[in-house]
Amino acid sequence: MSNEKIELIEKVLNAKKVQEYEIYLTERKAYESIFLKDKVDKERDVNNFEYVLRILNQRGNKTGIGIVKGNSIKPQEIEQNITTCNKLSKINLSSKYYFPSKEPAQKVSTSDKNIIVDPLNIKNDLVKELLSEIQQKKDVSPTFGRFRIHIDNKYLRNSNSIDIGAQKTYFFIEFSLKAQQKGKLSEFWPYIFIKDREQLDFPKRIEKWAKLAQDTLKAKLPKPSKDAIVIFSPQVLHHAINPVVELHTSGKAFHEKESLFNINEMVASENISMFDDGLLEGCLAVNGWDGEGTPHQRNAIIKKGSFQKLLYDQKHAILESTKSTGNGLKGIDGSIFNGISNLEISPGNITLDEMVSNIDEGYYIEAFSDLQPSELTGDFGAEIRNGYYIKDGKIDTPIKMGNVSGNILKMLKNCLYISKEREFFANNLLPYMAFKNLTVSS
Repeated sequence: MSNEKIELIEKVLNAKKVQEYEIYLTERKAYESIFLKDKVDKERDVNNFEYVLRILNQRGNKTGIGIVKGNSIKPQEIEQNITTCNKLSKINLSSKYYFPSKEPAQKVSTSDKNIIVDPLNIKNDLVKELLSEIQQKKDVSPTFGRFRIHIDNKYLRNSNSIDIGAQKTYFFIEFSLKAQQKGKLSEFWPYIFIKDREQLDFPKRIEKWAKLAQDTLKAKLPKPSKDAIVIFSPQVLHHAINPVVELHTSGKAFHEKESLFNINEMVASENISMFDDGLLEGCLAVNGWDGEGTPHQRNAIIKKGSFQKLLYDQKHAILESTKSTGNGLKGIDGSIFNGISNLEISPGNITLDEMVSNIDEGYYIEAFSDLQPSELTGDFGAEIRNGYYIKDGKIDTPIKMGNVSGNILKMLKNCLYISKEREFFANNLLPYMAFKNLTVSS
């Protein structure tokens, strides 16, 4: 996969006789409209690129890894970055590591060709659709917003024959909607990255956002309960389940004896099945390969409650004398961490409405103000941002503030219902799920 910038960097690496190296280069374009109230206030286009160098220094059963980021292709600066990276590789010794070799990767759709060809006109058409939907909502007032189309080109080349690239398109929406009634004021200000055009669904999305803004005006503190049934939205599940499952399914946690999951052990209710799937179209992290160049695949991690498989990056696969499962993810600083690519939870056998009708008294949570469970223990406590009280099988009073607390690992074993409906949220495809034995306080 030829790229002029990579060719230039590799030429300097070869001139300096660097034996083991990796170049990861990203070129980004963004086309943005910024809104003031319900009008376009500014337009801007942004282009940038950066690259990450990794250089290895082998010392017996240890390997030193140097990592340096750069954003200039001036030969002098490239040479300086390589010199720095080389020095770091001689002092940052860790366990044995080597770059993956080239393997066939499955082809997967990561971009919309129409956007690649004509991003500005498509953005302008979508902006008109978005503003049209917002202008029809007379009970809420927009204050500020952004809409962007992103086009990313990524290239990975290493000294072990890998030479691959991928092009990705996706969207970003941010919009503040204000509701006002009898002197009361509320604001709902969501932001979200969305992979595919059909997922934008402006009519449904703006309708939901406007309702949440209006319902916040009449929201009350939740009724306390020490044994609550709570429905989590896909957005909440993303923040709740993903980080905890990610840690306990990782080869890193297994190697460091931190994982509480054992193969073939029941770690969840029988109605729960989960997959790590880097090839799952519609998710943000979809790609044919991971951050090290290892082909992505579909990994069944939990099947009917039973833990099936550990997920490995290259480093921890070497430590455990096995193969990477394509779960070496590239961090912001260019380092590799062992994690989930895209998380998919299988659908249940009832609708969300049917799920609610089965609950005499409970809670539905659309969003928390800040949900950050302990990845290791699973413990969490978070303030309700948007939610509803469920009474006699129906959605009742809007609620906000208060707190929901519990343990994610216990929740996985206390799952009552899973909806047929599923939604894409960031790098997840998730249903609505109801859990018992949670604590709600006001």
